[in-house]
Amino acid sequence: MKAFLLRLSKRKTALIALAFLIIILFIALFAPMLAPMDPTEQDIARRLMPPGTVNEEGFIHWLGTDQLGRDVLSRVIYGSRVSIMVAAGAVFIGGAIGLIIGLLSGYSGKWIDSVLMRLVDMQLAFPFLLLALTMVAILGSSIMNVVLVLSVTSWISYAKVVRSSVLSVKFLEFVEATRAAGTSKLSILFRHILPHVMSPFIVVASFQVATLIIAESSLSFLGLGVPVSEPTWGAMLADGREYMTDAWWIAIFPGLMLMLVALCANLFGDGLRDILDPY
Repeated sequence: MKAFLLRLSKRKTALIALAFLIIILFIALFAPMLAPMDPTEQDIARRLMPPGTVNEEGFIHWLGTDQLGRDVLSRVIYGSRVSIMVAAGAVFIGGAIGLIIGLLSGYSGKWIDSVLMRLVDMQLAFPFLLLALTMVAILGSSIMNVVLVLSVTSWISYAKVVRSSVLSVKFLEFVEATRAAGTSKLSILFRHILPHVMSPFIVVASFQVATLIIAESSLSFLGLGVPVSEPTWGAMLADGREYMTDAWWIAIFPGLMLMLVALCANLFGDGLRDILDPY
């Protein structure tokens, strides 16, 4: 841990990206206390107010209001909760599935490896967004369904990376020694091989965060993500595209947050890759 923190301190870009992601996580966790208004409260009389407008009650709409009079700042803050929740849930579930399949495929070899890799090839044959759209259309719109859809469509990235790492480790001397000593296969796999594949697994997970946030926003943009009642960055982009000339702030601010979160997640993942594999 000391060596990890020392290497991290030398990568200013990764540190800045990590600090921004921590701030977004803090905003998502404490959204009810930070949001100045109810993100779903509508007031047609206050629709399309520009940023900085002070209403008749003396309240400042720092990021303006949308086409239904809802406060954009409050909706952007609450939208971070959906993005973080979906990305974290999909990374956890999809990562667990991919990790187990990658371990079994790489270590078992023979027909087990062939069957599992053909399963990966079959899923790769389907376009990611098309498969996600089909599953969401069948299961319906809800946060849990979106998490499950993104988990099912993202586990192959972990599986392929973990399998490659296992293949490079399982014939090394320390593994052969434990095998010769009569250690069970499960013990070898999870006690001796697993720690050596966690570094590339963590790097892939960090990159997947940005990919899944964009995927969730894409589904919400198309109206197949979380329910309409839940404020999301993708849904705000979809709402604001018709008002770009008259009320640019409806789409610009959630789009900017989406871009910054995805960028920082990728920058931190790049720095994490260098830290965990400095050579």
